[in-house]
Amino acid sequence: MKSNIKEKFILSKCKTKAAYSARLKSPTKLNLDKIKVKYETVMETKILLVLKIDNIEIICHNYGELLFKNCDDMENMEKIAVDIYSLGL
Repeated sequence: MKSNIKEKFILSKCKTKAAYSARLKSPTKLNLDKIKVKYETVMETKILLVLKIDNIEIICHNYGELLFKNCDDMENMEKIAVDIYSLGL
């Protein structure tokens, strides 16, 4: 299933921020409750989670966008995105 998840999102550098984002190709709501059980949650609201994974801050929006702060390791970000989407979709 995880290899299939890679085809469902695009990972790219944000144009306006010094960050990267993963976006689902087709808009889908993420189940934030399932995601927050597995990962360290720094902040939680009804529409997003701020996660800390491997010293990377990730803003996880319920509409499916992941924003990676303080990271430029594409391979690691892709792995984390696959894990998060596997849980939340």
